[in-house]
Parts: sequence; C-alpha cells; structure tokens
Amino acid sequence: MAPSLDRARTRPPPSRRSRSSPVNGKLPVAILWHMHQPYYKHPQTSEFVLPWVRLHASKDYLHMARLLQEFPRVKVNFTMVPSLRDQLEDYARGADDEDTRLTMRTVDGVLADEERVHILRRFFSIHHGNVIHRYQEYRRLLQLAMATGDRHELLSDDYFVDLALWFNLAWIDPDDIRADQRLVELADKGARFTRDDVRYVIGRQRFMASGVPHLYHRLERDGQVEILTTPYYHPILPLIIDDRSALRSDPDAQLPEIPFAYPDDAAFQLEEAIASHERAFGVRPRGVWPSEGAVSPEAADAIRKAGLAWFASDEGVLARSVNVELRRDEVGALIEPGLLYRPYRLANGATVIFRDRELSDRIGFVYGDMKPEDAVGDMIVKLERARDRLPNEGGPYLAAIILDGENAWEQYPNNGNDFLRALYGKLEADDRFETVRISDFLEKTPATVELPRLHTGSWIEASLRVWSGEPAHARAWSALERTRRFAQEQWGSLRYMPKSVRQPLMVAEGSDWFWWYSSRNSSPEDAVFDALFRANLEVVWWFAGAEPPDDIRSPLMDPQRVTAAGNRIGAMLPGAGERYG
Repeated sequence: MAPSLDRARTRPPPSRRSRSSPVNGKLPVAILWHMHQPYYKHPQTSEFVLPWVRLHASKDYLHMARLLQEFPRVKVNFTMVPSLRDQLEDYARGADDEDTRLTMRTVDGVLADEERVHILRRFFSIHHGNVIHRYQEYRRLLQLAMATGDRHELLSDDYFVDLALWFNLAWIDPDDIRADQRLVELADKGARFTRDDVRYVIGRQRFMASGVPHLYHRLERDGQVEILTTPYYHPILPLIIDDRSALRSDPDAQLPEIPFAYPDDAAFQLEEAIASHERAFGVRPRGVWPSEGAVSPEAADAIRKAGLAWFASDEGVLARSVNVELRRDEVGALIEPGLLYRPYRLANGATVIFRDRELSDRIGFVYGDMKPEDAVGDMIVKLERARDRLPNEGGPYLAAIILDGENAWEQYPNNGNDFLRALYGKLEADDRFETVRISDFLEKTPATVELPRLHTGSWIEASLRVWSGEPAHARAWSALERTRRFAQEQWGSLRYMPKSVRQPLMVAEGSDWFWWYSSRNSSPEDAVFDALFRANLEVVWWFAGAEPPDDIRSPLMDPQRVTAAGNRIGAMLPGAGERYG
C-alpha cells in the first residue's frame, strides 16, 4: 500500500533543487483541454435549438487538434464529452439548428420581423474586439445595427444576407480560413453575398464537424494525444449520487425538501460514457475528468467501480482534503509544489491528480490580454520556480494544467493561435519540461502517496454551490426528482427504462442547466436553457400518457431574470467581450 499522506512529510524544503525528476530530470507537464457543450437537441422536435456545437467545431475543436500537429513532440490530453460527440455526428449527418435555417432563409428575402430581431441579437454573438473588428465589413454591419437601434425595417434584405454569412464565417478559425481559397475570397469580397456563398460556408462547417472525432482518434493512435471521457451528459456526480453532499462544503445551501439520490444513475452515466468512447475510438478510456472537476468519496468509488484508473480535480479540493494552504510567491509560483505536483492514491485503488489553478485560470482568463511571448514567459517562470523547489526525493511529480478548451480562445487575438504556438514551441524546445499523456505517465510512475480523505467539491471554490444551494436550484432539483421518481415507479431503474425516457432523464441530470439556474451565471439564452431543461422532463410524463405537473410546465428561473436576458443582444458595444456558447 502507498504510504499515507502526512502533513510533515509533504512539506519539502523550498530551497532544494530537483536534479533527479522522474523523466530524465524534466518536470512532467500534463495539459488537459476539456471539450464540452450542453446537449442542445430538443427532445420533442429533435432539432438543435442553439448553434454552439456547430460553431465551436469550426472555430475550436478542429483547429486545436490541427495546430498541435505542428509540434509532434508535444503531448496533450483532451476530453470529448460523449454527448458532444453525439451532436457533432448529428451535424455531420446533416442536422440543422435554428440559426442554420435562418442563415439560409436570408437569401430568400422573406424574413419575418421576429426573425430579423433574432438575427440581430444572435449574429453578433462573438467577441467584438478580437473577432468582429478584425473584419472591416463585419464591423460596418455592427455599426449599422447600432445606428438603427430597434428600427430593423431600415436594414435591407442584403444586409441580413451579409450579416448571416459574416457571423458564420467569423466563427471559423482564422488558420482554416486562410487555408481555404474560397473562404479567403469571401472574406475579401465582404458584401453582396449569394446563395452559393452562404451555402458554401455552412457546408464547410458541417464538413469540419464531421472531421473532429476522426482527427482526435488519429492523434491518439499516433501517441500524441490521450482522449479522456466524462460522464455521458456531463452531470455533477456527487449531486446525482446524493444532493445532500452539497452541505459538506456549504452547510447553508438551500436544498429541496425531497433529496435527489440516485447513485445508480451516476454509475450508468459513467458506464454509457465508457461504452460510447470504446465504440468511437476503439479503446476503453483510462481516465476521466468528472464534470466540472466535481468529486466526492462516493463519486471516486463510482469512478473506480466503472473500471477507470484515474480522475482529476482542482487544487482547492486537495487543499481542503489535507487542510493545508497552497502558498505561492510574489509571481504566483508554488512555494511548496511537492504537495500539488504529484498523483495521489486513494484507498479504493484509484489515482487522482489535481490541477494547478493559477496556471490553468491564467490561460483561461488572463493571458488573452497579454502578448503571446509575455504570457508564455509568465507561465514558464511559474513552472521553472516550482520545478526548482521540488525535493530530490519523494516523486513522482506532475504539473497538471486543466481547463476549458473551447471558450477561452475568442478572448485572444487570432483565436489563441499565436499563444498556443508560442506555448507548444517553448515546451517542445525547453529541456526542463516534458509534456505527457497522463495515463502513460501514471503507468510508468504510479502514485506513491495515499490521500486519506477526499473533500467534496469542484474546480469552483472547492464547493458545489454553482449547481446547488439557491432557490432556483431547489426548484430545478425538485422537478428533476419528481420526474425521476415517477419514471422509477413506471419502469424501474434508469438502465431498464425505454430509451425515449432514459435519454431525456440523463440529459436533464446534466450540469449545464443547474449552472444557468445559479444567480452568478447569466446569458442571453437563460430562457432557452430553462425551457430545454423542462422539455426533457415533460417528455417523460408524456411517454407514460400522463400530463406533466404544472410546476414543470412553468419557468423555474426568476421571471425578471429571464426577461432581462431576453432583452440582451449581441450588438451591445464595440469591443464587447461577452462570452457566448
């Protein structure tokens, strides 16, 4: 058995320089990009109600893998949430979303008033300063929209054709635009686009969506990438197992009267994810990023019982688990990195690693405002100082950088390409570091220290309060519990329910709905998320020939908040940095 973590044993002297790290004197660095979107398919119409999977496929998913190919010695880890992969495959087979249909309707010149309003609100939904202002004609369309205000009748039919094409074109990665002569010609043309022009851009997006899983699969076969899984529809495992677990980190959380506790649902979300992964990539996943890095002792047991060897969470969870503050110096480098930069063994046999929050969050929220070379230099200084402070003995050591792999890049000029090239280039050339596939690293250098206690929490504040604890959360969890209990009475456990019932229940267990019910999170689509969550519950009742209860058929979100969100539009201000999708 691995030795148990002891506070004194894991406080190495900060001045000792590591000259014998596990991998040829280099500090192993694991980068994990998490790829996820909510499940946008409407359970009653089978249509996608929001376009973000299609758009991120053309801006982020494909380019992240293609860019990595320029650095063959850099190894990177990715998650691809099974429900995201399902949506990508639907688009590849010709699925539509509302915005695709509206894009094509613009060339017919028969838009209704509400369709014009929708286009004006949605089709500027990308970073204004870094993206819209990059293209002179797109910026001109934004200025016209702002000048006309609510009087959309002043805008011509050609205006809406041009806007539709520019919105979809701007959501394609700049490298991919430059690599496609037709897209270059369209960007140069700027205006007066035709039906064929619009059809070509939408067709390219479909083609890019179809290529995403295949490219990642090839990179994994080549040994450059490891693909992890997550629970199928991205649920918060601790809350699915027992929503009372939220009280461990937030004793004042407002929870529904009837507990939600379906541990077999959590197990099934994991089992289905593993089976889907194996069908798509030909191998079983070895590791898992639990949705939002949310873990608990019970979730760790479910992960291990599913046959997964390791999982990851956040440094805040580690700090709360061992009751030790992770201190940093004046530049943000860890003073005692030996505590965080290591894998841990749990009593159940699973291994857990914890991400460096400082480095991960600076990529996600800070480095986009810096010059690429300065941002990478800042990151390397932090890693270098941590490496030099690691003790000679006591490894293996591993620095884990884990974050969203899709939403950060519109906050960067050139979609983050300059930063990523600078980062990968530096890591490839610097002999003090070695990027690793996490499972390969853990197989070669297993954890040697046991973590006696695992805190219940996530990457946000080491708690679960973003997904549970507020009045709107309680209403949503109550609606889900009532529907889940009704389904159990009709058909038994989740795994034996008809697919037409099982799938919407699993979708409704996803984290995203509860994220948007939090008062700290809001988007222009608040009402859409609320309606889509409830639609997944309604079909369960209808399948049994029963009417959904009134509280499920009515909005669960604060009505004032839904109204405010509905009044927000993409064309807010020049340079607006609203985060979409």
